[in-house]
Amino acid sequence: MENNQELIKKIIDLKDKLKGRVVIPAHHYERNEIVSLSDFTGDSYILAKESAKTKSDYIVFCGVRFMAESAKILSSPEQKVLIPDMSAGCPMADMIDTNTAVKIFDIMQSRCSNRIVPVVYMNSYADMKSFCGERDGCVCTSSNAKKIIEYYFSQNKSVFFFPDYHLGKNIANTLEIDEKYVVKVKKDGTLISKGDVKEAKIFLYDGFCPVHRNFTESDVLSFLRKKNSDINIIVHPECDESVVNIADGYGSTEQIYKAVKDSPEGSMWAIGTEYNFVNRMAQEFKDKVINPLKVSPCSDMEKITLQKLYESLLSIVDFENSKGDLKYEIFVDRDYVEKSQTALRKMIEITEK
Repeated sequence: MENNQELIKKIIDLKDKLKGRVVIPAHHYERNEIVSLSDFTGDSYILAKESAKTKSDYIVFCGVRFMAESAKILSSPEQKVLIPDMSAGCPMADMIDTNTAVKIFDIMQSRCSNRIVPVVYMNSYADMKSFCGERDGCVCTSSNAKKIIEYYFSQNKSVFFFPDYHLGKNIANTLEIDEKYVVKVKKDGTLISKGDVKEAKIFLYDGFCPVHRNFTESDVLSFLRKKNSDINIIVHPECDESVVNIADGYGSTEQIYKAVKDSPEGSMWAIGTEYNFVNRMAQEFKDKVINPLKVSPCSDMEKITLQKLYESLLSIVDFENSKGDLKYEIFVDRDYVEKSQTALRKMIEITEK
């Protein structure tokens, strides 16, 4: 096995060889050595959008599979999207599929007097984005979910928010929705409510992100006891509401990054999100004191290694010389592409109003 420096040199050589024809986006949660070789970084939506703006023949996406799918949906048909490890998935996105979504949506609609519109988190596969596009729903990100839910409420519609229960519950709390209008939806279609489901405003699917569910209220309290009260605690809204409620603030990956970047020199932070991202901020902003609230890495993001990135880039050269297949090309069913684009366009229409 080659050492990292040798692999980095080979990757740079291949990037030079394919200059102008390949672009490497990397998610914030990737390891430092992957990010350092990327052409740009960001959250899942920014990466998909920026990838689609490029004229590159190949997009080698360093992230998890649903992100590469989103890049494929938004890119031109001629562009090929690759992911260095096809097994880099997302446990939360895996928690719901078309059969489940259709079944529970019909149950909810039969019980609720309002028309229900599905809103799916960006952290989902193409079949779920397509499901929303078919039903006049849309995609959302953690930073614009509040605005999108408010939009549908203004039309006197109820919302089915999925797959992340915690993000949905935190947004519902921010909007001060009474508990009696919030319904938790189990995978088998069981509806859990403190009120009358007929009057429900928001239905929240019982999915979660293992990385962010790992943070607990006791983590925050014990951190404050060990450190001091001057520390700023900011967490991702995929954390449980008990964590969000006692933190100083919450925000998307991009919002957390901006909050730390714009903070005064010497400020102290404890951050409740993916560890590789927190660690990189600590290295980037050395004028601040940055700690992880808890070490909680994303094991799927970590599947993208230097070796796999190198092999993926090398496969492009081999493919063009008829010496092998691409490692590994992302394909999305055409019907899913069209309906997913409808859901994504709806998000843009709502958020840019």
